[in-house]
Amino acid sequence: MADTPAVAADGFCTNAVPVKGSARTANTAGLGSKFYRLHGRPYGDCPCGRQAIGLNGKGRLYRHKPPQEE
Repeated sequence: MADTPAVAADGFCTNAVPVKGSARTANTAGLGSKFYRLHGRPYGDCPCGRQAIGLNGKGRLYRHKPPQEE
């Protein structure tokens, strides 16, 4: 699979750039104060197949492991 990013020796994906057009935010404003911390949190997808990974302030993916193949 040439289009998937490499995996480091510790098992984490080396990609930090989300798939173009996959960045989105979870709109939880109507759910009440219990979900205050979720409001406006950005998410994105990785080319390795992992979905809904959090984005940091610079728009890059947080450290994550690719999905395990069965």
